[in-house]
Amino acid sequence: MAGTGRRVLIAMKNMKVLLGVLVVLLVITGGVVWNVLSKPKTAAPQAVQTRQTETQAEPSVDASVTVALTKSTAKANTVELAVNGLSGKYTSIAYELSYNSNGLIKGVNSGSKPLDVAGKDTLTREVYLGTCSRNDCTPDTGVSTVTVALEFTDVQGKKSQFSKDFAI
Repeated sequence: MAGTGRRVLIAMKNMKVLLGVLVVLLVITGGVVWNVLSKPKTAAPQAVQTRQTETQAEPSVDASVTVALTKSTAKANTVELAVNGLSGKYTSIAYELSYNSNGLIKGVNSGSKPLDVAGKDTLTREVYLGTCSRNDCTPDTGVSTVTVALEFTDVQGKKSQFSKDFAI
């Protein structure tokens, strides 16, 4: 019986210590929360820089390069991007097409890897204006103007840009 009483006293002592630790943690947490909430709020700096801003700092592509965007006659809701006059001067082209579809800004880009055009004079690319998932495609409707932004990288690694709005 004496052993049981002793265990109860030890358990009560451990419970008091645990309760004390919880109270201290609660006070510290309350202090941190109070400190965070009482600080004046400042506007966060704008860290997002759009691709359009980045490409504006680059020089324009050589005037001999021509870009056309036409509505595809073979595929619905598809445009054809044609770049001519590359003359083997460029190694890659990254593209971004943006457009308004029923009041929402949408877009398509070349992804993380630009298109390889090394040694080529022309680039032709079909671009679907819509969203596809597992071979089920939903077209973006009401598109009348597409903005094309291209970033060219020449054989020396220098970048240049092209940007234009096309009515389709």
